[in-house]
Amino acid sequence: MDPNSPVAGDALAQLRTRAAAPQAGATDWLAFGQALLQQAGRNREQQREALAALVQAYQLDPACEPTLLHTIAQTGFVVRDWPLVESATGLLLARNAEDANALVWRAAAIQHHNHFDEAERLLREAVRVVPDNPVALHKLALCIKEQARFVEAEALLRRVLELSPNNAHATFDLAELEIRSGRYADGWVNYEARVVFGDDLNNAHHALGEISRYWQGEPLAGKTLVVYGEQGNGDCLWAVRFLPLLAERARREGGRVIFGHDGPLRHLFERMLPADVALETNLITRPDFHCGLMSVPVRLGVFDSAGWGRAYLGADPARAGQWRERVAQAVPHGGPKVGLVWNGNPQHIRDVRRSVPVDQLEPLLTVPGITYFALSPGRSATVGQWRAHGIEIVDPTPHFEAGFDDVAALLANLDLVVTIDSGPAHLAGALGVPTCLMIDHVSAWFWGDQVQRTPWYDSVELFRQPAIGAWAPVLASVRARLEALARR
Repeated sequence: MDPNSPVAGDALAQLRTRAAAPQAGATDWLAFGQALLQQAGRNREQQREALAALVQAYQLDPACEPTLLHTIAQTGFVVRDWPLVESATGLLLARNAEDANALVWRAAAIQHHNHFDEAERLLREAVRVVPDNPVALHKLALCIKEQARFVEAEALLRRVLELSPNNAHATFDLAELEIRSGRYADGWVNYEARVVFGDDLNNAHHALGEISRYWQGEPLAGKTLVVYGEQGNGDCLWAVRFLPLLAERARREGGRVIFGHDGPLRHLFERMLPADVALETNLITRPDFHCGLMSVPVRLGVFDSAGWGRAYLGADPARAGQWRERVAQAVPHGGPKVGLVWNGNPQHIRDVRRSVPVDQLEPLLTVPGITYFALSPGRSATVGQWRAHGIEIVDPTPHFEAGFDDVAALLANLDLVVTIDSGPAHLAGALGVPTCLMIDHVSAWFWGDQVQRTPWYDSVELFRQPAIGAWAPVLASVRARLEALARR
């Protein structure tokens, strides 16, 4: 039965009613949880509701279904309910210390606490139990990568690909290691593996695939190519720099490029596009070819990062003028004006590692003479607490009416940006705004492995954790930069 059909919906409603009844037993909760999980697909809210129902069934009768505890552990792993995963896998491993699935799931929960030694031990035990299992080896490779043991991680990923040559996720992870180390010719090719699971990530990829061919570099004479924005804002900000070069090629060959994008970056991008590259927010034009924005480097043969670090975006002049007045009003006494981003979207898979805990930020906030501007919306409570303690910080986010266009106009009026790995970090680099980028020990591939600089943004200086979770040295170094700025 189609889980989205009206009949399935009626059946689910009946199961929900049965489970909600005062006399509901374990089998009622089990049936409801299983049906809800079947319907959920990738809907995280429904998966969490299903998980709660399955836990209720287990609590009422642990023996109501032989594989229930495995389902709970696996679903908890999918929705990242790490305390529940630890609890469920603890019970599973008490029953069978060689349960490979439980070992893998538990390792993921342990890694969430940055306990990589224990996570690696669990994964190596899983590999011992199921030798040459691609899943276990893949998880071990990622655990080792997070410890900055890149050569070892790469060797494991290559072993995974020997065992499962069509493993798109392992190919994609290998690509990130190659790109990180500057091996762009191999890395960009392997990065195309994301297209295999692209339907999961981007509706544009699926829609365009039904009406046009995926572009693999064919001549564009007489053809129209739609390049669509993909992945996160940071990815789009990073990759949009290549569109003018692509437009030049299409112009030379007698073809046409359209940029398919809609969202908070739209107007910022429109200003930098060549006159013959239209920006469309929906499928107005039926193209001959399509590809994702992150595929442009490989199609253009951009295998060297040299020369790509200069600024390529600009703030709207009129909006920048408005923000100049706001900034002057907020800082009437003068002094350095610094944008600040200390945490990101909590739904981001790396947010726990990339964000700086609020209680560790004091070394930055206590530099005399600095006025901060909080760049991330939704942090007004924290900003209010800091201001109550005498910290000079402004929350300009209520005025971000035009999304990143307003952020860009504000950044154009600041002396410095201090940020974690985030959309504003890429925006500041693309604008050429001086930036102190605080990154975790093993950050996103954009920032490579260098200690202080990235070839992709000339105005960005890197401050990398010397060890996993070690923000204190990073904050101390950034404070020294701020003190030097305040003395000017």
